[in-house]
Amino acid sequence: MKFALRGALGAAMLALGAMSASAQDYPTRSITIVVPYSPGSTDTMARTLAAEMSNELGQPVVVETRPGAGGTIGAASVASADPDGYTLLFAVSSVQTVAPHQRDLPYDFDSLAPVARVAIGPNMMGARANAPFKTVEELVAYAKENPGQVSYGSAGTGGATHIAAEAFARAAGIELFHIPFNGVTPAVAAAVAGDVDLVLGFASAILPQAEAGKLTALAQLSDERTAVAPDVPTLIESGVDLALPPNTGIWAPAGTPTEVIAALSAAAETAAASETFQTFAKSSLTAVDYADAAAFTEVLEAEDAFFAELLPTLKME
Repeated sequence: MKFALRGALGAAMLALGAMSASAQDYPTRSITIVVPYSPGSTDTMARTLAAEMSNELGQPVVVETRPGAGGTIGAASVASADPDGYTLLFAVSSVQTVAPHQRDLPYDFDSLAPVARVAIGPNMMGARANAPFKTVEELVAYAKENPGQVSYGSAGTGGATHIAAEAFARAAGIELFHIPFNGVTPAVAAAVAGDVDLVLGFASAILPQAEAGKLTALAQLSDERTAVAPDVPTLIESGVDLALPPNTGIWAPAGTPTEVIAALSAAAETAAASETFQTFAKSSLTAVDYADAAAFTEVLEAEDAFFAELLPTLKME
């Protein structure tokens, strides 16, 4: 029995030694980053970042899109992958902090290990150009006088823009009327046409329409004003105690060695600071905001706790 126990312990030590050596040598082959959405702005951002990370890591970093179910199909595939640092996720944080609270999934919050945040959106709220309000303060006052009469378009029931709008309504103490669309683009088009009063989406969807006079940019949903929209106030500045910045970043499967996480996080930091990525961010109205694995984990834990409390209180119809 002692011999068997000694043998088992020896095998375990050898396995740990091999894992440590493997982590120290990382990476020795190509790395795949999964983007869980259809090709678009997030996909392009990931490819821009991946090219710079490849230069830092000395191995190809390739991007693969696996869309479906609001990003959870791609997220689940990464959560179940080998925790060796060769399969990563590039997504918005809602796949980890929101989706597991909404329905049964093959992964949960602890199934994914944060690597680095690279951007925070920002999300913005816009109003139709001829709306009877031009500021958040005026919107709140109007909605209180006309409960349920102010409509907003979302990218779909249960999605990030739907949740953000209902969270805003709760924080402001008002009632809004929800009209879901199949994506942000048709929701923005409806607001431009005057068919809905409000719309929420990334700055890249809202700000160009506001600059063209087709929408009024009411607020950005970040903690502070971003360089992307320095003239647009936050909800907090406008008297509504709410901030919902969309954290975009990289995750690995839970159990990935800390040395590997550290190497990836460092590569992401350098890549996010590169001229190529900064130029892309400026052109796509993206606010670059790097956070390492530890800081990103703190942000996500707070976000997860916020949505765990919030979601049961919202109307998700």
